[in-house]
Amino acid sequence: MLIQLVSFELMFRGSLFTMVLIVSAIAVLTLVLNAGMIAVFHSAAEGRPRFTSLFAAFGGHSIVHLVLMLLMMALVALAMALVGYWIVGIADLERALFGTGYYGDAMSFGLGTQNFMLRALFVFLSVVAAVTLFAALFCYVVPLIVIAREGVFAAIGHSFRASFKNLFVLIFFAVNVMALSQLFFFPLFTISASTASMSFWVVAMILAAIVWGAVLTGAYYLSFRDVLLADEPPLGEPALDTAVAA
Repeated sequence: MLIQLVSFELMFRGSLFTMVLIVSAIAVLTLVLNAGMIAVFHSAAEGRPRFTSLFAAFGGHSIVHLVLMLLMMALVALAMALVGYWIVGIADLERALFGTGYYGDAMSFGLGTQNFMLRALFVFLSVVAAVTLFAALFCYVVPLIVIAREGVFAAIGHSFRASFKNLFVLIFFAVNVMALSQLFFFPLFTISASTASMSFWVVAMILAAIVWGAVLTGAYYLSFRDVLLADEPPLGEPALDTAVAA
C-alpha cells in the first residue's frame, strides 16, 4: 500500500510514459507478492513453513515467466476483444432495437430486426464463453510457475486442461467465494458505515480485506493442490513439488 501511494504521487507528476511504467511495475510487484503468498501456503502444507517463501517469486525463473504470463494475458485479451467486436457486429443489436445499425444488413446474416432477445443471448453466451476460456487458460499458471517450476506455455496448457476437467467444481468454488465474500463484508460494511468515524471504517475494511485475502489465497492454493499436484505421499513423508499432467 505504501508503494502504491508513493507511486500514484509520482504518477500524476510525470509523463504518460512514466504513468504506464509505474502502473506496469505495480502490476508485476503485486503479482510477484501474491505468488509468494501461494508459496508460503505451499511450504506450510509441506510441513516446512518458511517466511522467506514470500519472496520465492523474485527468482529469475519465476519473475521472467510471470512477466511473460502478463504479456500472454494481454495478447489473449486483445484477441478476444477483436473477436468480440466481430460478434457484436454479427448480432447488430442496434438494428434490432432501433431498426438501423452501424454494420448494416450484411452483418446480420438474416437474423431479422425483431430477434433482439436472441441476438442479446448470443452476445451474452459469447461473453460467458470468452470469460470461461480466459479463466481456464490462466487459472493455475501462477502456482505452476512458482511451485512446479514450469515454463509459462506448459503452465498455460496444464491450467487449461485441468480447469476444463474440473469445470463444474471450479464454478461451484467461484460461486461459493462470491457468496461468502458478500456474507463476510456486508455485515462489517454495515457496522462500519453506521459509525461516524471514517478512520474506523477504513481501518476495519483494510483489516478485513487482509484477513479475507489470506483465506482466499489458502483456498486457491488447496484447489491447486487437489487438482494439479501429485498424489499425496504416505503420512510423515514430504510431498513432491511436481505437477502432474492434467
